[in-house]
Amino acid sequence: MGASMNTETASLQEKRREKRIREILSAALDVFTEKGYPKTTMDDIAERALLTRPALYKYFGDKQSILKALVEWKMEELIAEFEAIAGEGPEGFEPQLRRLVRSAIAFQKQNRGAFHALLTANSLPSLTKDERFVALKNRLVGVVAGILQAGIDAGEVRPEPAHDLAELFLSLLFHPAAKGFVEPDNEDAYDGRLIERVFLYGVAAR
Repeated sequence: MGASMNTETASLQEKRREKRIREILSAALDVFTEKGYPKTTMDDIAERALLTRPALYKYFGDKQSILKALVEWKMEELIAEFEAIAGEGPEGFEPQLRRLVRSAIAFQKQNRGAFHALLTANSLPSLTKDERFVALKNRLVGVVAGILQAGIDAGEVRPEPAHDLAELFLSLLFHPAAKGFVEPDNEDAYDGRLIERVFLYGVAAR
């Protein structure tokens, strides 16, 4: 009985901690969006998350660790969206690709602050070596490669290596976030129709 109660208590504490971490990351995303990463301080994030600065440090040691956790959280969300699209049945390569593009464009618009923070934090080199980040990136590439491979098998896509095509597609797919960073008032930066046309023209078997 005592061991069971201890397990339940530990589980409840872990759930509360996870909830609090998500609240901190949501607060950080809001502040990054409003102020930009360089001007955001730990005090700003603590205030938005309704925490004291010492309390915030119980969860994260610095601003960059918050950004890393935020990027991982958002990558998990995007992977879940892509997996849902991939798992909705054999609707054909072209409709699935268009849905991937539109889902990713909407995701980038909703999370501009995270992308802008990532581009200004000088953290990309360290992230590319981080095991967790690499695993998430590989999962994302794998989902897209699976859709492309199905298209190749159905004769809808040129028979090129699916993994290479997936990486190329993702590089195109996240160009809007970089363009939106350079041109923050340009809503057209998040128009994915050109990506759809260019990629379909390049890989679809006609």
